[in-house]
Amino acid sequence: MNLTERKYVLVLYLTGLLLSDPGSIAQTPYDSEFEELASGITEQLQVFTDRSVYIMDEDILFRADHRLKGLGEDTPWSSVLYVELVDAIGITVEQGKYRICDGAVSGAIHIPVGILTGDYHLKSYTRWMRNSGPGTFSYHPLKIINPFRTEVVAHPNGITFSEMLPREPFREEELNCNTDLSQYYGGDEVLVKMQAPSDFSVERLHCCVTVVPAGTIDLSSGQYLIQSEADERKQFKVTYLPDLGSGVSLSGSVVDPDQTPVPYANLHFSILGATPDFYVSTTDKHGRFVLSVEAATGKHDFFVTPEMKEDITHEVRIDQDSDSRSVALPIQKFNLAGTEKEAARKMALNMQLSKAFLQASHDITEDSLNTDHERAPVPFYGIRVKRLLIDDYIKLPNVEEVFINLIPEVQFYKKRGRTMIRIRSNNNSIGVYDPLIMIDNISVFDLEALLALSPEKIERIDLIDEIYLKGNMVFGGVLALYSRKGDLAGIDLPRGAYFFDLQSTQPEVLQRKPEYRSDKRIPDTRNTILWLGDVLLEKGKQVDISFQAPETPGEYVVLVRGFTPNGFVMSATSRFWVE
Repeated sequence: MNLTERKYVLVLYLTGLLLSDPGSIAQTPYDSEFEELASGITEQLQVFTDRSVYIMDEDILFRADHRLKGLGEDTPWSSVLYVELVDAIGITVEQGKYRICDGAVSGAIHIPVGILTGDYHLKSYTRWMRNSGPGTFSYHPLKIINPFRTEVVAHPNGITFSEMLPREPFREEELNCNTDLSQYYGGDEVLVKMQAPSDFSVERLHCCVTVVPAGTIDLSSGQYLIQSEADERKQFKVTYLPDLGSGVSLSGSVVDPDQTPVPYANLHFSILGATPDFYVSTTDKHGRFVLSVEAATGKHDFFVTPEMKEDITHEVRIDQDSDSRSVALPIQKFNLAGTEKEAARKMALNMQLSKAFLQASHDITEDSLNTDHERAPVPFYGIRVKRLLIDDYIKLPNVEEVFINLIPEVQFYKKRGRTMIRIRSNNNSIGVYDPLIMIDNISVFDLEALLALSPEKIERIDLIDEIYLKGNMVFGGVLALYSRKGDLAGIDLPRGAYFFDLQSTQPEVLQRKPEYRSDKRIPDTRNTILWLGDVLLEKGKQVDISFQAPETPGEYVVLVRGFTPNGFVMSATSRFWVE
């Protein structure tokens, strides 16, 4: 297989993950012959933040530009950005996932309450970048202040201060940015005029715009420059495949008791909670699996169950959702320069005033008064099912009697001493496949334990007596039981099964224009006056934006930044005073 053919197989495998069985494809990206091709597919991130200095309990607003090399522009690739707030030695204090749309991300990550004063970094990467190591990630330096504690983040004993790394320089000679006046009073309208001149080096440039107090942002440089492309290829190894489409990836491996990879093993995944869902996956010939999960924002409780075969317990190993490896970043004594110190003092005061005066009111709306949370959630298979409510019938001694007397379509029988199940249907093909048996949205394989359950613990039973398709697997119908208390009716969990958390993506934040309070009794507590995560500048055209000047006197800066296709950061700065 030549390089072009391997490239085609790689893309086919990735783009068809949700439509076909990975085990059915002879070649997979984990094969050694794909290493050369895969190492030539690289990604680059350029991250901008709204400020360089923050107070704890604030949001860090950011824009990240994503570049892909080694594949065609229209080839599906990484669709999720992983962002972590880490301290000077790489310990994560907050993290999130963000959707990459049209090569860019605009989002926000919250600074935890109680965080210590010190130097931090905004660490950003994709799953594919993890194959090349943490030296290829983006690291953007930040300073965070906790005005309520005197401690500073301590460095462990034995670690010496490292030399400074170079940072991405901003090129200020091409873009233009000016305010209509140089001085304003609080509440005045500020008009900013931005322009890419007619001789600009690119036709269009997507930029971010931030307006903040002077001394709270670096106007000349951004993220660290760490590793060369040659270093990336040297340590590259395919372990993680890129997130694709609108979901987030869940990957891992399956091994037997001897720690040998298990090829073509079937796995059942259940999302629990208010919006339950169900996924299936099959390992490839290397015992690896990967699937894309279409989950809503935030963290979700997951349950994984390996299918039992010949009473052998398989171990499912879920890949770590984030990259905990560290890289040598500058470690130095925390210090605030003169302008930063004064700016930090004002921002800390604004934060405290905000907590005192501007606590968000939780209005009681019609939506908040409804009782939807008390209703049973819609199951992942929909509502077009045959449903049996246990309380509608007389009490029976066990679940087996319920099936015999009330759901005759479900038949249990013995084969070679083992209890088996089949679902009768007008579709004769249904018997070719095993049915999906679940209780509280978790797959069950111990049919003897299922039949022994007390009907008093069961609220309802749903039945689908048609062939059911889920992912790349086919089931001979679905039989779903639901307990009254959501406790699996006391049945033991399948062997090798366990719970884990999976974090989905965070909402997009394209702009943040904090409300200006005209009521003089309420102070203006904005630390970021304006944030626009995506402003399009076209060659020879002017773009105007406006906002209200803050009440806090002092100097403010407008900073415009954009990442060009050839890898340079263009910027423009304007300053104004508030009396």
